[in-house]
Amino acid sequence: MILSPPQVYVEYKDLSKDEGIAEIQKDFIVQIIKLNKQNDTIVIDKIIDSNNDNLFIAHCIQCNLPNLSFNEIIPSTIKRNKSNFSSEYIFDIKNDSNSKITWKIQLIEKKKIYYLAAKQNISINSILNEKDIDVLSCSTEESKCNPNHFYLSNKEAENSILNFKNKKSSNQIRVGQEIDPKWLSQEILIHAGEKTKVTYSPNRSLIIQTFGKSLSNAGRGETIRVQISDWFDKSSVLHPTGIIEGIVIAPGEVEYATK
Repeated sequence: MILSPPQVYVEYKDLSKDEGIAEIQKDFIVQIIKLNKQNDTIVIDKIIDSNNDNLFIAHCIQCNLPNLSFNEIIPSTIKRNKSNFSSEYIFDIKNDSNSKITWKIQLIEKKKIYYLAAKQNISINSILNEKDIDVLSCSTEESKCNPNHFYLSNKEAENSILNFKNKKSSNQIRVGQEIDPKWLSQEILIHAGEKTKVTYSPNRSLIIQTFGKSLSNAGRGETIRVQISDWFDKSSVLHPTGIIEGIVIAPGEVEYATK
């Protein structure tokens, strides 16, 4: 089976209005793309209104060409600064007399990406649920399209909502603002006012348990206060009533925190 060379499509921006110079600018950009990809990559001019998957936007930021004698990139001068979908190249070109000019171009891989944002204003200490989270999208060619955490498909973003639900926000988040996972607590396993199982093991062979009402929200390993009425086992030496403290060990369950 013969594999065809990879193809990329390029949409050129900020080229010279002079057609001859513009063609030379395109040629240098193509050389940079081939260095970035593979030398056998086929570079095709983007057709207007076409929808190509492997598409680059090429910006000529600094592409001065005083005359047509400049015809060679100096490979050793190429410097690349890369972010998620954008690469900026700075390099020198020369002519037959070894005169040099520095160029700067930007290549942006055009993609539609997705991220999770607040569907409504979220206050500090709010516990997120599905109605708080929205999937938004943007195109990587847009200057404001720079989410910290992005997904390459709408389905992938929707599936990730499960990792954001039932977590407490440490920040106030405005509607439309990206929800950063670092602002969220671990998953809340016990909610304030819920029926909560309390266990106590004074020794390895004895487990005492009862139920009470949790007085706050908490995640695994956190200490929580629980309002209880009595222990099931009346024969236990220790069966406190009222408000006790317990360590969350599972959804809806705490272990009595002995002093």
